[in-house]
Amino acid sequence: MAKIKICKEKGCHNSQTTDGFCRLHYLRNWKKIQTEKRKKAAKNLNRYVESILQRHPDRYVEEIKKEIRSKDFGKRVDEKFGADEEPVAVFEPNASDEDLDKILSELKIEKGF
Repeated sequence: MAKIKICKEKGCHNSQTTDGFCRLHYLRNWKKIQTEKRKKAAKNLNRYVESILQRHPDRYVEEIKKEIRSKDFGKRVDEKFGADEEPVAVFEPNASDEDLDKILSELKIEKGF
């Protein structure tokens, strides 16, 4: 029997749909979630570049270019840092607070939510 996971927003009892949140709370926290994903991606990239610097201190720029051009680049990065699920692009990266507020205001919320 499959278990239903509950939204990680405090006080919410709806099931999770995306990144541990229900649909409403995912949209409400979207900007924060995307910021955290970008920070994590930047951190992983920095760790990757530092690992290349340690292996090839003399010619690290050439090695980085060579690694990026290789066909199995993504596979090696996933092996080294773990393959997370693909980020879902729901909105434009530069979506403003007004755009998000408009979307949230147009959502229909069932009674008892």
